[in-house]
Amino acid sequence: IAVLFLVLTPKLCQRAVVQATARRPIVQTSTEPSRAGLVIASSTPAPGRSTDFHFPDGLDAARIEYLVEIDQAFATPSVMPVTEGAPITQELLRRQYVEKHPDGTLVPTREGVMNVKGATDSADGWIVPVAQRKFASVESIDLAGDGRYNVTARWRWEPTAIGATVLPRPADHHLTAEFVGGKGHWVLSRWIREPDRELR
Repeated sequence: IAVLFLVLTPKLCQRAVVQATARRPIVQTSTEPSRAGLVIASSTPAPGRSTDFHFPDGLDAARIEYLVEIDQAFATPSVMPVTEGAPITQELLRRQYVEKHPDGTLVPTREGVMNVKGATDSADGWIVPVAQRKFASVESIDLAGDGRYNVTARWRWEPTAIGATVLPRPADHHLTAEFVGGKGHWVLSRWIREPDRELR
């Protein structure tokens, strides 16, 4: 029995190894060098890289945005009088924010006064804000000499809840401003290209 065990067992093991090798799938080897680390395949194209600007000390994109947004020419919203032919009037009537009196005048309702922020009364009637300028990005920064820098930036109108009906897809606008100063005391000295008032 011992002889049979010593003779048959190696042959059986060899046959099992041969059969297992035959059943194993063939793996194609790649000639490309392997990349270390986690590799993620995606069909989404890589986003474009933002342009690197040479900002002077203390005047970066965040500081430029802040100085532009606090300037009155940029911070003033776009407003529209509520008149019979104004594009905003139908939306205000639909929301019951204004009502028409027997004499033909349009006056705000209680709901309108509560919900339309920043509206004012004037001789022409009720005036409501329809959009606010929103800073988007710095497009270029150029040294103008004597420590002055000209900055061009992109911005868009951000419509209010009622203004979205007259401005469904805001377009890009541009401005150019001059900045003077130094580290810790930069100021927007003047507009070279003031933010326009065109509502588009």
